[in-house]
Amino acid sequence: MSLSVFLRRAAVCAAALALLLAAPVRAAQPEEALPLTVSVGGQAASSLTDGSRSTKVTLSGNTVTVTAETPFDALYVIWDQPPGEWILTPDGGQPASTWGRQGFLHEYVTLPRAASSATIEAPQGAILCEVYALTGDTPPAWVQVWQPPCEDADLLVLPTHADDEHLWFGGTMPYYAGEKGMAVQVAYMTNHWGEPYRPHELLDGLWTVGVKNYPVISEFPDLYASKASLESAIQVYGEDTITAWQVELLRRFKPEVVVAHDINGEYGHGAHRLNAKTLLAALPAAADPAQYTDLPYEPWEVQKAYLHLWPENTITMEWGQMPLEAFGGRTALEMAAEGFACHASQTAWFSVKDSGKNDCRQFGLAYTTVGPDTAKNDFFENVVWPPEPTPEPTPA
Repeated sequence: MSLSVFLRRAAVCAAALALLLAAPVRAAQPEEALPLTVSVGGQAASSLTDGSRSTKVTLSGNTVTVTAETPFDALYVIWDQPPGEWILTPDGGQPASTWGRQGFLHEYVTLPRAASSATIEAPQGAILCEVYALTGDTPPAWVQVWQPPCEDADLLVLPTHADDEHLWFGGTMPYYAGEKGMAVQVAYMTNHWGEPYRPHELLDGLWTVGVKNYPVISEFPDLYASKASLESAIQVYGEDTITAWQVELLRRFKPEVVVAHDINGEYGHGAHRLNAKTLLAALPAAADPAQYTDLPYEPWEVQKAYLHLWPENTITMEWGQMPLEAFGGRTALEMAAEGFACHASQTAWFSVKDSGKNDCRQFGLAYTTVGPDTAKNDFFENVVWPPEPTPEPTPA
């Protein structure tokens, strides 16, 4: 790409981003949420109940007080970035509880018993976007009740950016996580903390397609300079650094199967290419006890790894022909599109496609310890599952 074209495209992107940030999206609180009043340091904070994540309050040692006329059983708290540990104290003499240990941006917190008010104390500088009060034991479907990252994943999905998981991997998550209920762990090579709306889009998209375990979001920022080529991505992130990060993921989550990017970066994106290239080195390294001995996890041998558009041992996953009971009969392809629709900042540029150059159905088996596929309709074909542990005998 010439410098002039690069500068013109960068200017268009900057203008679009400026418009997006200048016009905060507002929505009324859902019907299931109770009417409530929120104050910060004794001052009313209506921006925390306006249904918008783009209106927020930075806390500076202030106590946040939540009050509702109807007693509530739980709060749903939306942060701008992981706040660190924070303390919730309900009224009525109930004990305080500590939250935030998992780093969830969207956190559902329950009370020992119903309360009409509660206080939140968070670290200085924590940024709060929204608070909802709820009743009952079962939260509504729009509330994200995240589980911690998997201890032992069946499938590890490795997108580079928020939205790649839907665009290029199609129905992988709605089918294996949402429909089959498998342990699916998603780990993003880059983060978008510099674009505060995108982490919310990321979580909304994953929840929409049935992922329940909180994703891993790396410490590597999404930098435009990494896009141009593989060489530029290596210069930005470091090949050895990304390989080591992936080896740690493989050993930590112990997946049977991994799904990752096109080795050519889909549309040539350098960071996509790096994420795929280093994975091919990380897979054997993760199984080698002589390598990466400083990591706190035991070596792990992945059985299969698929790359999008890999030209050997190919498989076509017919997402559009997979109606999913978990999603009311919608297909895995339709759910991939619905998950991507949560990424409102990206929908003008991309769409989920089941044909053409970047067909989200097309994968190749780039790494296997269990032989080639023959049926070619399931990422888990030929996978050997570990035996279930034998239960301890019951004493007579």
